[in-house]
Amino acid sequence: MGWVSNDNEHEGWAAAVAPDGRLSSSSSGEGMLVEGITGRYKPDKMLPDHEVIPDSEIIGWRGACGCGWRGEMWERVAYPADADPAHRRDYVPPHKFADASSRVEDAIHDEWRAHVAPSEAVLGVEAAAREYAQAGHRLDKTVAAAKAAGASWTDIGRAVGISRQSAHERWADKQ
Repeated sequence: MGWVSNDNEHEGWAAAVAPDGRLSSSSSGEGMLVEGITGRYKPDKMLPDHEVIPDSEIIGWRGACGCGWRGEMWERVAYPADADPAHRRDYVPPHKFADASSRVEDAIHDEWRAHVAPSEAVLGVEAAAREYAQAGHRLDKTVAAAKAAGASWTDIGRAVGISRQSAHERWADKQ
């Protein structure tokens, strides 16, 4: 499962890590798919530029993002007693699919959200700037309508919270 940022610039996922450090982009019934051909693993039938790493050989998980960001490594341990979330260690039996556990996936998702937080915040700035520009345009139009209806610059300035002179300087040339 993956995640997409609100600006569609980032797509993140919990990637399985192969013994050589390559990250999975997907999985199949035979194992995890990683890009690149080393000759050590069999190529995937559908994606010939990917190898199939058996689930039993996956050494851990880390966050990945389409922009190139990589999260910290979560180590796959051999015994349930060795699992320790505080030290980024988790157990998945070697005979099971090597997908990250929900605990690891949630932690990686939190990391990824921190990674995209700046771009998500900029979306808020962009939205506020659009609203600000629209409000300014709407204010210009209503000032022009008020002036056309006979309102004084004093009345308009008072309504906006500025002086008569400031109101005149701001809107007189837009009449």
